[in-house]
Amino acid sequence: MIRPVPRAIVALAGVSAGVLLGVPSAADATPTGPATPGTVRPATAKTLPFTWYGQERYYYCGPASTKIALSARMTPPSQDTLAASLGTTTNGTDDISNVVATLNHFLNTTWYERKPVNDPPTQAQRDLLKQDLVFDVDRGWAIVANVVSGWRPPGYPSGTIYHYVAVVGYADSGDSAVIADPAGAGAGGSGWTSVPKTYTISTYDLGTWIGLKAYAA
Repeated sequence: MIRPVPRAIVALAGVSAGVLLGVPSAADATPTGPATPGTVRPATAKTLPFTWYGQERYYYCGPASTKIALSARMTPPSQDTLAASLGTTTNGTDDISNVVATLNHFLNTTWYERKPVNDPPTQAQRDLLKQDLVFDVDRGWAIVANVVSGWRPPGYPSGTIYHYVAVVGYADSGDSAVIADPAGAGAGGSGWTSVPKTYTISTYDLGTWIGLKAYAA
């Protein structure tokens, strides 16, 4: 079941938004050290501050998802700029490895990696996805996932859909994932009007949805 994300945590932007590039500082990119005993308990849920962007072209789910992920840490460049970096064509964005390189470039980091997922996912891959989700979000970094039907969220159009989404939070100690979908609210076309801009699905279902593809974390 899809659970819409509360509006208060989502800053909505127009579909045609194009903004100036900002680069995160070195201090922002430096991980904090481990907590000392008796300080703060691990979070059971966290959603990053981010801006939702609808994809500006039918084949721009890759640039739009990358822009959403970048917005958690910086003022992101335009979707056209990101499309050029990603090598996006009318056939879409070829592989999540292009997203990995683009995230690392604009965030001035090197640690985003391509994490492949089988169909069906192995238990080790499901465990790693949950671990990556909690680890990255707790440190202020979003994930981008390349997904394909088979499994799909309720409200999705029929047919085979190759798509990218941003993963911007978790709930239930990592058993649920918060999705920011650039095709939501009709941004992907007339068949997408029933898809919310943001929603929560189980991390298990997210792993199944990624199956045969990969994610950037």
